[in-house]
Amino acid sequence: MRRVGFTRGCAVSVSMAACLVLGVSADAGAHAGGGLSGGAGGVVPAAEPVPGAAEVERLYREAGAAVKAHEASRKAVGRVRGEVVRLRAAEGVERARLARLRDAVGELARSQYRRGGGSLVHTAGLLAARSPEDMLERVSLAGRGGHATATLMARVRESRARLARDRAASTRVLGKLRAESARRAAARRTVEKKLREAQGRLRAAEERRRAAASGAGRLWGRAAGGAPGPACGSGAGVQPLGRPPAPSGRAAAPRWVKPVDPAPLSSGFAETGDRWAHRHTGQDFAVFDGEPVRAVGDGTVHFLGCGDGFGKQVILRHANGYYTQYAHLSVFAVREGQRVVAGETIGLSGRTGNVSGPHLHFEVRVTPQLGSGVDPLPWLREHGVTV
Repeated sequence: MRRVGFTRGCAVSVSMAACLVLGVSADAGAHAGGGLSGGAGGVVPAAEPVPGAAEVERLYREAGAAVKAHEASRKAVGRVRGEVVRLRAAEGVERARLARLRDAVGELARSQYRRGGGSLVHTAGLLAARSPEDMLERVSLAGRGGHATATLMARVRESRARLARDRAASTRVLGKLRAESARRAAARRTVEKKLREAQGRLRAAEERRRAAASGAGRLWGRAAGGAPGPACGSGAGVQPLGRPPAPSGRAAAPRWVKPVDPAPLSSGFAETGDRWAHRHTGQDFAVFDGEPVRAVGDGTVHFLGCGDGFGKQVILRHANGYYTQYAHLSVFAVREGQRVVAGETIGLSGRTGNVSGPHLHFEVRVTPQLGSGVDPLPWLREHGVTV
């Protein structure tokens, strides 16, 4: 892992309330992915506090806490699923053992029947003994047969008891799995609700501020709440760059990859300092202009954004429920709704938006909205990608 100081990174806070508290215009970075500072690292002058900014800050903090709860539940769900798999495997082994024991019992019963088993037949056999020695031998054989039968039936009973215990344990663990899954879903809903409410308040405050200042201006978000940023409209300038080459021979295509390769690290997740009013919301990669930016996994293009602090950005939706964001691009190579595969070039790196130099700002989010991010590097490692 190599970290370089290639750029001063992104320049807007996770809590966009800071943009309003400080009176920053939307075009100067109301939605970029780092801390709050000037586009080249300068200090933004303070302005009149906006009413309700503290409430927006609270909503973003609560959304962040819900993201942590979501991730804790996700990990718990993974552990419980592993336990379910183990118990089901043990249950399958015990079912197979019980079936073999039942077959053995059946074979023993058939064997005894063929030999004339049963108490009356056994007594008659003793009476028909030719000598005392013959009678003793028959008694010994009968005893051994009875012991074998008793041992086999005891094993059957033990196997049934183990199977019942395994089934009860599986039922308990499945209940835990359902409960953890419900907690995870509830945490996701909380994140979405808090971010929608915070962004609605921000839009209303921004609208009032703009109306008071000039009576005009473009809001940073879509009219419907909870959008990730300004849409690009028809002028996105998509330049298709193609999919990665198909793997040769039997090699399987990778499920997850680095967003850029090589991937020198710059500013990390949750970093603080004079570049940010709150904390950095993603992982920066120090790359030059025009480097291919790749989809880290299979997914669908959920959103293309232009014109805010993130500049040109792509947000992908993945089948596991997460979203990944790629910001400050110079060129788009995909369109909204397009399916992409891991390693496919979705754009080229650049310096659009509120930045001080070319780099890629990369985020992993629970929802499409800013404020729902998790640390990208551990998330990538969990998916088999080492950066």
